[in-house]
Amino acid sequence: MTELDTSEKVKLSSTSSPSPSPSSSLPPAWLQNDLVTLFKPDPEPKIAIKQLQLFANQLVHAGFKFKIRLNKPGSLLIFVRASDRLVIDASYQAQVKDWLHGIRTTLPDPPVVKGKLDANLPIAERLRLVHAKLTGALKDQGLGITPARGDWEHVESIFALHDPEFDKAWLKRWSTKWTLDEAELDIIRDSFGEKVGFYFAFLQHYFQWLAIPSILGIISFFFFSPFSIWFAVASCVWSAVFVESWKRKQVDLAVRWRVLGSSALPVERPEFKPAGEIRDAVTGQTVDYYPSWKRVVKQFAAIPIAIVAGALLVALQAFVFVIEIFLAEIYDGPLKQYLVFLPTALLAGLVPTFTAFYNILITRMTEWENHAAKHTFETSITQKLFVLNFLTSYIGLFLSAYVYLPFGHLIAPNLDLITAVAVRLIGERANTTTTASQFTINRFRLRQQYVYFTATAQVINFFVETILPYLKRRLFKEAQKKLQSNHVVIHDVPADNPDEVKFLNRVRAEAEFPDYDVAEDYREMVVQFGYLTMFSAVWPLSYVFSFANNWVELRGDALKISLDERRPIPEKAESIGPWLNNLAFLTWLGSITSASVVVMYAHAGSGDGENNDATGSSLVNVNSWLLLLGVLFSEHVFLVVRYLVRQVFDAFDSTVQQADRKQEYENRAAVIATASNKFNQAEPHEQDDEEDEEEVVRLGKAEVDYGIELLKRTAKANRTEAESSGQASADVKKEL
Repeated sequence: MTELDTSEKVKLSSTSSPSPSPSSSLPPAWLQNDLVTLFKPDPEPKIAIKQLQLFANQLVHAGFKFKIRLNKPGSLLIFVRASDRLVIDASYQAQVKDWLHGIRTTLPDPPVVKGKLDANLPIAERLRLVHAKLTGALKDQGLGITPARGDWEHVESIFALHDPEFDKAWLKRWSTKWTLDEAELDIIRDSFGEKVGFYFAFLQHYFQWLAIPSILGIISFFFFSPFSIWFAVASCVWSAVFVESWKRKQVDLAVRWRVLGSSALPVERPEFKPAGEIRDAVTGQTVDYYPSWKRVVKQFAAIPIAIVAGALLVALQAFVFVIEIFLAEIYDGPLKQYLVFLPTALLAGLVPTFTAFYNILITRMTEWENHAAKHTFETSITQKLFVLNFLTSYIGLFLSAYVYLPFGHLIAPNLDLITAVAVRLIGERANTTTTASQFTINRFRLRQQYVYFTATAQVINFFVETILPYLKRRLFKEAQKKLQSNHVVIHDVPADNPDEVKFLNRVRAEAEFPDYDVAEDYREMVVQFGYLTMFSAVWPLSYVFSFANNWVELRGDALKISLDERRPIPEKAESIGPWLNNLAFLTWLGSITSASVVVMYAHAGSGDGENNDATGSSLVNVNSWLLLLGVLFSEHVFLVVRYLVRQVFDAFDSTVQQADRKQEYENRAAVIATASNKFNQAEPHEQDDEEDEEEVVRLGKAEVDYGIELLKRTAKANRTEAESSGQASADVKKEL
């Protein structure tokens, strides 16, 4: 690679001297850069200088402009901006790729024809193109910079800066709107990319659809009996219709945003290790290759590990569940008022620890699978995380609904054993535990748990996700002011330009922000959907609380992105990815759990009347065959309803897709018209035309002569035949 000239080397080397002084000031406006690189070189000055020169050479020869400022001792902020020509070329190449793969219907005009950067190019598209240029593979004409990996470990991160004016206007608009229209979704897409745009579109769609079951939930809670079969049926039908409606909605959005089929252009992972190269059967290009059968074998090999990890998690939660039952409903000894919090403490300490270990395990397992594309890697790891989230979120309700309430009466006969264990562990003071005749099953338990998960936990989550970061920001600012008032001035570190102080302070603060992870927000909504579709018959008002929570969640997520986390690097997407399959799975499972809960507890009451407690007898007095029949009937009805809903949606064509097909037809018609005009306007070759005309005349004359000869011969033959016929008639008459 060609290096910078000597003068450039001197300038770059001087920035690593004890008193770095960039050659020109940076205006205090983020629009003067596309991306910011957090650069943490080696502590050894000579190595640090070489690393910086290498990075600068890459930027310069790729057409990037950059400015360097100090972040803090030991790290630099490199503000990178792409030239218009670089963005024009990258945009054109991306559009040509889209056209080749059928994502767009018109071939883009070459940059030479266009001449200048498209003024309507969304900022998200510009940031995506620039980021792809920096981090893309060398074979794809990228620079191959992989932050914090390999040869680029000193490039800690590459991130985009927030636009304070946009964020302020965004939050102000949303605080005064009840719902979001298509224009707002387009603004999000143009600012943060399709991947984030699809999340907000899904959340808005989900929020609007929750209005129907919220109304039904209020009616059911006040006017129907507990565990209403009618509300359970309505909930199952609603969930099926909602999932199918979102399928249609996301296709409409993909068409509207011109990304339908974009998954055919995957972003290659820099960690991918090809086994060789092959020629693509479609494009004919040489591409990296890794045998699919090897990846499948690795995925199957990971299943036993996932099963063992899941079993351990279930065992852990079951153990804590038993301790909770014992302390809350059996134990009556000393320190009970404090010991009742032990299960919560165990869950708070053990489950996150296990979850962190499981996350590390599945990340390594998924990396071992060696996915070539980023979206397939994310799909694989998302599905593994979904299993973990399913177990941690719902196992408590499953234990209460299908273990404690149906079989809790079996605790009483074994109470002496439990008491003996308590005495052995605690001492004789534990003899105050409940006797077998006093033990009762808490019929409120399932509803109490469900109310906590669908109401209380969502309030707590909002506080942790939105309010707590705000308080932390305020405290951090106050602490920073005190530190600045008492800090020791290091004379070797240059002071910021007064015109840049405010801007640089904001950049340094954003450099410390965590990366925004849209998968975490999807996880939260999918878990909530699971609570509603599987157990809403327990407490119909859960839909009302979720409806209110999601209105706040829309604004809270916007606030989180704007103030608490880094601006997401825009990515293309044509759907919500594997989360749609997770929603469909929960919808199917909800048809089973809702039916089983209704059959088991509809006649047991809500726990509000007489016989609220059960002593030595089960709360579930339902024949197992009746339970199985109810579950199978519910599942099959659900499958039929889902099939009918799909047929109904397919019967009504989407206006968005109609408009897209119309545009595609008009584009193709325009191509045909252009080709026809060119053909009609083409000048004929005179000599060829003269020869053609003479040939036509000659052949025509010959054919006419031949036709005349045929007519003459036919006329003569007709006369001869007539004469012969007349003579024959005369002979016949004469004989007669």
